Amino acid sequence: MIQAPYFSFKNYMKENYGNTLHSIPIDLDLGCPNRDTNGIGGCTFCPSNGARAAQTLDTNSVQEQIQKAITFSKNRYKAKEFMLYIQAYTGTFTSVINQKRVYSKLLSLYNFKAISIGTRPDCLNKKTLEYLKELNEQIDVYIDLGVQTLNDTTLKRINRGHDASCSIKAIKKLKEYGIKVFAHIIVGLEKETRKDWLHTVKELVKHEVDGIKIHNLHIIKNTLLHKEYEKNKFKTLDEYEYAQELIYLIRNIPKNIAIVRISTDTPSSDLLSPIWHMQKGQFVEYVNQQMIYAGYTQADMISKQEESLQKENTFKLKDKSITVWDKIHKDYYHPKSGALLQAKEAFIKQSKLKEKLEKKDIDLLDIGFGMGYNSLCSIFLEKKHKLNITAIDKNRVIIKTASKLIEDENYSKVLEEIFEKYSYKDEFNSLNFIVQDARFALKNLEKKFDIIYLDSFLHNLNASLLSYDFFKLLKSVLKSDGVMICSQTNHIVKVALAKANFVYEEFSLEKTDIKALVIKHGINSSDEVCYEDEYLVYRDKQIVTNKEQQSL
Repeated sequence: MIQAPYFSFKNYMKENYGNTLHSIPIDLDLGCPNRDTNGIGGCTFCPSNGARAAQTLDTNSVQEQIQKAITFSKNRYKAKEFMLYIQAYTGTFTSVINQKRVYSKLLSLYNFKAISIGTRPDCLNKKTLEYLKELNEQIDVYIDLGVQTLNDTTLKRINRGHDASCSIKAIKKLKEYGIKVFAHIIVGLEKETRKDWLHTVKELVKHEVDGIKIHNLHIIKNTLLHKEYEKNKFKTLDEYEYAQELIYLIRNIPKNIAIVRISTDTPSSDLLSPIWHMQKGQFVEYVNQQMIYAGYTQADMISKQEESLQKENTFKLKDKSITVWDKIHKDYYHPKSGALLQAKEAFIKQSKLKEKLEKKDIDLLDIGFGMGYNSLCSIFLEKKHKLNITAIDKNRVIIKTASKLIEDENYSKVLEEIFEKYSYKDEFNSLNFIVQDARFALKNLEKKFDIIYLDSFLHNLNASLLSYDFFKLLKSVLKSDGVMICSQTNHIVKVALAKANFVYEEFSLEKTDIKALVIKHGINSSDEVCYEDEYLVYRDKQIVTNKEQQSL
């Protein structure tokens, strides 16, 4: 598992308790002040069960909820120590006398190390705060505070029942009484943008919350929001879109504030939108990997971070160029004959880039930018017209590494500029660098290209860039008279290309290991099995496994 590049809940717990405390969620059915006596009304996004934890939905008594949740955590996570979490509805929506009675009984059922109480900003009166302070002297108390947003217009629209100032006042009071606060926020509420989410985060940071729980908006069936959505469907965030916004927020949160949660669970049978095809664990892994590859960490947009590059396993190729061993894909970036030779002979010559630049400006898409050789060689071609490059790679750190390794000073300077500015420009060349999974980036491109460079790792290690579904995306961004050069020539790649209605010719440079497919629009087909990635979100390993199962 990839280490999170932010202060995770797991790390927060280890720092404070020496071990991970696993949350044991329970529902006390205390109700909510924002609903009537029959439980009708409330926040538009909230289901009838008050967001009760999935693992306790089929239990009745509190004792049964606790026992089942502990058993679940022990079996699934090998958990040893626990935090009691009053999750559903509002944990302080009852008299202080009842709070004392209920919480004392609950804490006697197991040796919990802490208690976290989910509540609303408008349910923290003076007597409750005094009791929480008293309880905090016996056991660590956390308040999971439902802030959701600090946009008053949105709060009114979702029928939250309080305004932004109520949330801020609640945080201030809790801090005055020495109670730790985890603030809940929702990304993707209707008509909100990055500006709103960032405002909410900055205000929470300003008032020194101890942690922030973030998740994207879920439209749950049979809620008020469900009815609103059916009347007027609005945009909800897919996996890639939410990850992009989430990462941006994490980069604006100080390192001492825990990122307690980055996703949420809703049973698929209850979820109307968005429908994701990444599992929760895969999504967390994706976010972590994206941040590490991009060189991003928590707080790096608000404070200067120490620059550290891992020592790479490098190798000098036959043409004297340098390549690097990729630890994730377990493959060198380039063929043994040379990165420069491959760029010039396979990508530039076979695409006829130099000849095309004699006639007009050229738009080039470089997928798998890597160490940059293909684009660099293209930039330093003599030319009469302009070359406009859009380069895509999820690994930005490798650009910094390459700038230190490549001996050509001109190449190195261009790479430094791309790393720092995400772009490069001179009289005849412009390059825009996109740090994203290519499957996401392609969907957002607003133009078509004369030439596409597709430089992936080995087909079985980088199947996400060589699937039938990815080739269909590429088909939509390649001009009708355009050409695509692909560094992988395996039969399974050819099958996927044929299914996507591409035609191709194979190129190989004599006495070298440099090969490529020269690909154009045409009429083609195949009945053979190839890599498929229907939703364009699957891991490479999953794509390969699915193909192998289809072949049985």
